[in-house]
Amino acid sequence: MVAICEVEIRNFRGISYLKWWPRKGLNCLIGPGDAGKSTILDAIELTLGARQSFTFSDADFHRCNIGEPIIIDVTLGALSDELKNLEVYGHFLRGWNPVNGAMEDEPASHLETVLTLRLVVRDDLEPQWLLHSEGAGAEGRERNLQWKHRQLVAPVRLGTVAAHHMALGPRSILGKLSADATQAAAALAGASRQARQAFADRGCEGVEPILEASKRIADTMGIRVDEVRALLDVRGVTLSGGAIALHDEDHVPMKSLGSGSMRLLVAGLQKEVGRSSIFIIDEVEFGLEPYRIVRLLDSLGAKTDDGGQQVFMTTHSPIVLRELAAPQLFAVRTERTTTPATTFDDLMLPETKVTTNVVRHLGASEQAQKTLRACAEAFLAPSVIVCEGKTEIGLVRGMDLWLQDSGSRSLLARGCHWADGAGSSMIERAQLFASMGYRTALFMDSDVLYSAETYAALTQAGVHVIRWQDGFSTEAAIFAAAPAAKISDLLQIAVDWRGEDAVDAKIQKLSGNRYTLDLCRTAFAEDMRGLLGQCAGEGKWFKDIEPAERVSRAVFAQAWFDTGIVYTAPVTRLMQWTGAWTVPVAPAAAGTAAG
Repeated sequence: MVAICEVEIRNFRGISYLKWWPRKGLNCLIGPGDAGKSTILDAIELTLGARQSFTFSDADFHRCNIGEPIIIDVTLGALSDELKNLEVYGHFLRGWNPVNGAMEDEPASHLETVLTLRLVVRDDLEPQWLLHSEGAGAEGRERNLQWKHRQLVAPVRLGTVAAHHMALGPRSILGKLSADATQAAAALAGASRQARQAFADRGCEGVEPILEASKRIADTMGIRVDEVRALLDVRGVTLSGGAIALHDEDHVPMKSLGSGSMRLLVAGLQKEVGRSSIFIIDEVEFGLEPYRIVRLLDSLGAKTDDGGQQVFMTTHSPIVLRELAAPQLFAVRTERTTTPATTFDDLMLPETKVTTNVVRHLGASEQAQKTLRACAEAFLAPSVIVCEGKTEIGLVRGMDLWLQDSGSRSLLARGCHWADGAGSSMIERAQLFASMGYRTALFMDSDVLYSAETYAALTQAGVHVIRWQDGFSTEAAIFAAAPAAKISDLLQIAVDWRGEDAVDAKIQKLSGNRYTLDLCRTAFAEDMRGLLGQCAGEGKWFKDIEPAERVSRAVFAQAWFDTGIVYTAPVTRLMQWTGAWTVPVAPAAAGTAAG
């Protein structure tokens, strides 16, 4: 089945320039709202579609720049013998290297034979569809894809409204499913004749005055009419294929089905039709419950991924992401670069800003798949905080809730989400998010020190590392920085989570029976801080999101300026990175705990 192997877009809507090599099978695009995901889908449909009556406007040009034409090239591979016919398309056949994406102007044995369809729109707003080849263009040759072949490669677009597919129209799935359209046409013609005859036999009450007046005026004007009758107009009751629609057992039109149900049905019908192997669906989760999302993805080949059909879709749902394989996911990003001002031939060339859209592939590694399963929500945000574990996630969530309590915008509203680094996987996961174009921070402890090369590699990848003071675990930092008056609150959170006996036993064991839980509560001394931090780590007092969230929100956020900088300094840097906080770290004098 024919498949798209390259998409190149210039000056179209939000895309200045983009080149992408999609995969056979399922391609899921994610990214911010202005990245161009839907624009890519529209570009493919407009270039390959059988409908060539689209009306363009100045707004379809990137930044309304009509001085540069819209040029969309879609290159098709896996061509049938008809599309590789030398007599018909020989001058436009090209060679494509699937290893590096290089395009040659002539086919070769080591290259895949491809055809490039081009859509061009200039300032006159008249679209032009043609086949593209550098060699044929240089020779002044032009031609379009034959209509019968265009119908074969035209993608099926499954939009938010799919009701037209429930009728036997020329552009519907049902129309393509019909083995013999002439039988339906004959039935419709017969129905039209029967309707006209039934109306004539029954007549129409209340039109006699009109008929009499028409007859009288005709006679007066010298127009010979023996009789005037009110019948159905032949052209007015001519039924087209769209008049045949699916109904249920109660004669209710299936166009009345919910949007999600129609999407499921159309997806199944499309697989049955099998004419076009290219399927486009925007916001695949629209109108569907989670279990039906999974069913739709199965019908689209998310699990088999056998290449029998090529799917282009977008999503904003973590449910969808968790059902996908990592190689099926692509992040669309807008990158803005600035070329500095330079001098050339005694001329001062000004600074220029260039916008480029890129598509980044998640890849097929085991870590990529694990990260996609564990951190699906984070893939839908522009900025990601990779937290070493659930304790750090809880601390971040607690600060976020405190920001909301104080009337500030949440981290989520600022486009920032947290991801579970799963301990030893945190560095790989942070680098993975950064490689996909996400603004990435890594929030980690320092009880295990990594090499200088590791930190340098993170910085080189664009990861902003935020960690506790050297040698401190998160639990050690918590007890080192907490105000003395809040120690009992921390111990209560541990008791609520782990149980009083377990917390007391851990304190007695690690202190050699010098201290008890009750003593730490009622007679806290500064030399207990290190012990309690060790107990919290080994006893996993805060090793989950809920207890750590309480630590952050109910303890430190309520006594921020009495908290030591061991805790406040890294958290402040993290909040400043998110853009949620510009308050400087409290001076050491304001916090007596950790100095």
